[in-house]
Amino acid sequence: MAKQGSKSQVKTPESSMVVYCLIGDEPEEGAELRFLLIEKQGSLSFPPTKLGADEDLYHALKRPMEEDLGLPNGSYFLEKELPMIERSSQSANYPGLVEHWFLYPVALSLGEDGRESVNRLAKTARGRALKAKWLTLDEIATNTTEPNVLRIADELRKLYEDKELDVLGESPSMNARACEWFAVHEGGVRVVRGKRVEKILEAGDRAFNLRAADPFLPYQSQGLGFTWSFFTPKDKQDVHVHSLPAVEIYGVLKGSLQLWFKPMNHRGAGTWKNKILEAGDWAEVEPLNCHFACWLKPEGIGTVIKAAAAGDLAGVGPLGISGKTTCKDCNVQQQCALHPRLAQLVKQYKPPYGQRDYTLINRLARRETL
Repeated sequence: MAKQGSKSQVKTPESSMVVYCLIGDEPEEGAELRFLLIEKQGSLSFPPTKLGADEDLYHALKRPMEEDLGLPNGSYFLEKELPMIERSSQSANYPGLVEHWFLYPVALSLGEDGRESVNRLAKTARGRALKAKWLTLDEIATNTTEPNVLRIADELRKLYEDKELDVLGESPSMNARACEWFAVHEGGVRVVRGKRVEKILEAGDRAFNLRAADPFLPYQSQGLGFTWSFFTPKDKQDVHVHSLPAVEIYGVLKGSLQLWFKPMNHRGAGTWKNKILEAGDWAEVEPLNCHFACWLKPEGIGTVIKAAAAGDLAGVGPLGISGKTTCKDCNVQQQCALHPRLAQLVKQYKPPYGQRDYTLINRLARRETL
């Protein structure tokens, strides 16, 4: 118990690692990648910050990126955490760090406003005050004496040769944009607004799966009998069927989507029906209904919700074991026939997104709607 009149001492936990932000420029083809360095404690360094005890990486990045560099919130994206390196024995032991601490390099990408801010920084008076510079790995070796920065540069040389730094200087990836959104949704309610969905989908070539039965990306939540995703024409579609008791719901937010469908046990090409869904329309597909969804133009955004009382909704496999079964794995062994127009649409959808003839797809789809 402290004596009367004495002040209790609250010691701030020491940090055991320092985050170093790796920001690459946009090199011309064949040119060597350059990194952004700023002056810290009298020497050039990758923008650093101590990682506080139990601090999330996204919150720690605000200090070097927003306070030091002045980048707008939401203009920088965490692409990759690189292996941590034990600090150089020749470096100083800075206040607030334990005796043995680690270098924690992370690769970042920049959105358009972030890239503009960084480019202005390296040219303006503020940039000169910070001594912000773009340097290649060879130039780093001759422009700084900070042993930890030199140690990181040595490791980066190996990673650069192994193509592990390809994300630097590139536009933000779909995963990085989705993770940046997810980082600010720690509570029981997640809100993803329309413009954010568009930006995330524009950065990738697949569906934006927010909830999955078997999450494998940091921003995904686990769905117990329930999945949720957004998709565009870039996301490949196929003819498939869901087992009992799985229900699939399609919603169209932008564009036009045609849905073909028939009960699995109905035979004959004429049993296939189709509906065209416009923005604001929704369609519910019952279990054991074969169906195929196709966008009529190269632009569109839709959402898909799958729900089941039990069973796995994740993969592709035998009916009743997995939630989704394509024609190739169907129990009836492709003994039913596709409608001629549907067969043509499936054929047109097989090439990669950029090689599809959407003029022909639109003509095939709109010839007849029931």
